Amino acid sequence: MINLIMVYADNTWDKSPAFIDKDRCLTEYILPEFKEKYSAFSEEVIEEIKKIPCVFSYEKIHKLDAKIGFINNIDVYQKSVRIDYELTGQVIAFDDLIQLTDLLDMSTWEWNRTHWTIKKANLKDLEPYFKEKNLYKPKVFISYSWNPPSNQQNVFELIQKLESDGINVIYDRKDLYPGQDMNYFMENVLTSDAIDAVIIVCNQDYAEKANKRSGGVGYESELILTEIRDKPLQTKYIPVVIEHDVNGELPLPAFLKSRYCVDLSRDAGYNELLNAIQKMRYDSFE
Repeated sequence: MINLIMVYADNTWDKSPAFIDKDRCLTEYILPEFKEKYSAFSEEVIEEIKKIPCVFSYEKIHKLDAKIGFINNIDVYQKSVRIDYELTGQVIAFDDLIQLTDLLDMSTWEWNRTHWTIKKANLKDLEPYFKEKNLYKPKVFISYSWNPPSNQQNVFELIQKLESDGINVIYDRKDLYPGQDMNYFMENVLTSDAIDAVIIVCNQDYAEKANKRSGGVGYESELILTEIRDKPLQTKYIPVVIEHDVNGELPLPAFLKSRYCVDLSRDAGYNELLNAIQKMRYDSFE
């Protein structure tokens, strides 16, 4: 048997967990005997479901590859079901998945509806279509001000969270060594094609130094401005704020005020940043 979960949001399988509407979990496009057995989500059933491999797929409109993995945990809420999952790194290309419609016993409309079902298919029948994708770790550079010390602490906590979520973070305190030229380090990192994203952590000190083109922040901001000046829809350089200024405003330097900023003081802010970085990771596979 195989768990088949199809969703619309094109970043659902970038990071666990995922949430599916409860009324679409093991209730549609499923054999009657499977529905009767699994849809109640008893403790015994959940343990059995966790042993069944899963195809994590997207609705047909996106034409995205499906990912292979397992469900680690299931929590049933009033309106939704939370699924914690783990990927194996194997995928089935979208064009190949379409060819497996009969093997997976899928109807035409099933490709266009978010749902979770269990199919009678055998995983071994799908293995000839598996492709390996390296679990690439996105590489990001952090641009920030050392002042005040509380800002450094906030930045280092952000770095720890990103690294725990599989992001390779480059920053001066870790990657700049004694005797190296600081300006060259910044130029090399900020303009490198190997860097997927530059996270610009803005606080009041950063904004003031950037506006005055003062110190290392001023030099970095000149380089960043050169990179983004004629690219209004660029996505590589991401301004973020951790705290607001004394007036409750976003402490952005002048050259970033018209740019969309990720506010990490909001509950959803970190996930928004992480999703933006991981979207770049998926794009790198194409």
